[in-house]
Amino acid sequence: MGKSRDTRRALLSAARAEFAAHGLAGSRVDRIAERAGVNKERIYALFGSKDRLFDEVLREVTQEFIAVVNPHATDTTASEYVDRHYVFHRDHPDLIRLLMWEALDRGGDLAKVDSWRRDYYAEKRQTADERFGLSDEGEAARLALALCGLAAWSHAMPQLRFLLLGEHSDDEAYKRLVLDFIDHAMGMFDDEGSGRDGTSAGAEVEAEVPPKSAVDEALDELAKAQEAERRARDRLADALRAENSRGESANSLAKRAKGLVSRPVVLRMLAGED
Repeated sequence: MGKSRDTRRALLSAARAEFAAHGLAGSRVDRIAERAGVNKERIYALFGSKDRLFDEVLREVTQEFIAVVNPHATDTTASEYVDRHYVFHRDHPDLIRLLMWEALDRGGDLAKVDSWRRDYYAEKRQTADERFGLSDEGEAARLALALCGLAAWSHAMPQLRFLLLGEHSDDEAYKRLVLDFIDHAMGMFDDEGSGRDGTSAGAEVEAEVPPKSAVDEALDELAKAQEAERRARDRLADALRAENSRGESANSLAKRAKGLVSRPVVLRMLAGED
């Protein structure tokens, strides 16, 4: 049992590299078996076919995405939702590559999508309804798809990003623009699920909402300021780690942040603890 499990793990790891590089049609079971150090007949014994092996790899990578991003959480803002997606796809490109290969090799044939992934996306639609609370059926899922596209597109087509942005293609600057855009775009939807014209989709115009009190306005402003600070700290942590990886020392980075962020906090950010 243990040996079979180890063989399965080795084949999934080898297949992941092969499929990400060559897709489903271009991959070869001989190369997968050689990379895993087993006879190719083990692929058919454990998975049945190359297609089934591809499904297992895609399921495994999707499960990694779920564990890191937690896409079913309903207590996150739209910008937090996209931020998590964006960082995962930037740091773990296999999922986007596998999905693109699936689109190229299988087209839009949903009959070839396994039941586990069908259930996953059905749950994702339900999560979108709970997170965004829009009254028009399907609107929340459409919004979720648009947000996922914003998070993934520049990683799926990096050549277009570099061609279009040139020397301005800095990752942090682009991510900041995307998140700021989302913050502004979400103004199209109020807390009751309003559409772009300020009315709930498919509903009559409701009575005017009474103006907020000074206290409520101040609380809203404070909440936005706290969210802006949190995002700024996240951006700073990403930027610090990027500069550190390019050779700038922790002490030098701490000096640059002096007066705004203490040295211990800078060190924790570099360690990924803050």
